[in-house]
Amino acid sequence: MNSISRYQLVAMLIITDVFGVFCLSGSISLMTVYGMLSAIALQFLLSLIFALYGENSARWQQIIYLLYVVFCGGVLFSLLWRTSEVIYIPYEGRNAIFGRLITTGLIAFVCLYSSSTGLRAVSRAAVIVVAAGVLYIIIDFVSAVFTADWENIFRPENQGFFYEMSRGFAASGGIGSFFVLLEKTRGERCHATVLYFGAKAILTVLIMLTSISVVGGIVSITNFPVITAAQLSQPFEAQRIDALFLVIFISFAVFYLTLQVMTGAYLLKKIFPGVERWRSCVVTFLVLVAALFISGRELILARGIATAVVLIVSTTVKNPLRNSADK
Repeated sequence: MNSISRYQLVAMLIITDVFGVFCLSGSISLMTVYGMLSAIALQFLLSLIFALYGENSARWQQIIYLLYVVFCGGVLFSLLWRTSEVIYIPYEGRNAIFGRLITTGLIAFVCLYSSSTGLRAVSRAAVIVVAAGVLYIIIDFVSAVFTADWENIFRPENQGFFYEMSRGFAASGGIGSFFVLLEKTRGERCHATVLYFGAKAILTVLIMLTSISVVGGIVSITNFPVITAAQLSQPFEAQRIDALFLVIFISFAVFYLTLQVMTGAYLLKKIFPGVERWRSCVVTFLVLVAALFISGRELILARGIATAVVLIVSTTVKNPLRNSADK
C-alpha cells in the first residue's frame, strides 16, 4: 500500500465521521453538542498516546481492527437503509427491498472499483470531495445564522450527557482506519492527529448548531434532524441546497465504504500474508454479511462500545518509546 500525506488521510477520515453525523437520528439539542465534543476530546487524547508511542500493531490488534472496519462497513448499509425513508432511493416507492438491493449493489461495485485504483488515488479524490462537503457545511451554517430561529438552541434537552457522548463515539467510524493507516502517512503523526480531531470537532459543531437552529421546533417529529435541516435550508433564492446535500451524502457514503474496504484488505494481507488476490472482494463480502446481521438497526451502544474498544486496544503498545518513524 502506497504512502499518503497527512492531509489526504485526514480528508478520508473526516468524510467517514461526518457521514456518521449526517445520519444521526433522534432528538438533538445543545447537550448533543457537549456530548459529541467530549467524545471527540477523549478520542483525541487516546489517539495522541498512539501517535506518540504506538508501534506497528500486533497480530491480535490487527484482527480487532479488521473486525471493527467490517462492522463499520455493515453500519454504513444499515444507515443507508434507515435513511431511505427521508432520502430517495431508486424504486423505493414500489419495492423497498429491490431498491435497497440495487443501491447496495451499486455502492459495493463503485467501492470495489475505487479500491482497485489504490490508496493514493482514492485519498487524492477524497480531498476534493471533503472540500465540497466543507463548502456545503459552511454555506448552510451561514444561511442558518441569518434565517434560522436561534431560540431553538435553548430548548430543553431530551437526553442525558452520557447518552449524547455515546452517540459521539458511535459516529466515529474512521477511528479504526486512523490507527491502521497512520503508519502509512508521511509527515508528523501528532500533527495529523491534531488536524483530524480539530477539523472533526469544528465540522461537528457547525453541523449540530445548524441542525438545531433549523429543526429545533420540530425535532420531536423528525427521525433524522441533520438530513431534515438540509432539506429545509434555503440559502439561495433560485435553488434549494438539498440537491447539493444529496450529491455530497452519496459521495461520502461511497468513500466511507471504500475506506473501510481498503483498510480491511490491507489488514487481511498483514494477518494472512499468503492472501494476495481478491482481498477487497473478501472484505466487501464480509461487510455485506455484517450489514444483513445489523439489518437497518441503529446500534448506538454497540457502535460506541466498539469504538471505545478500538481506542483502548490502540494504547496497548509493545515498546514505551517509538522508533524515529517521523524522521
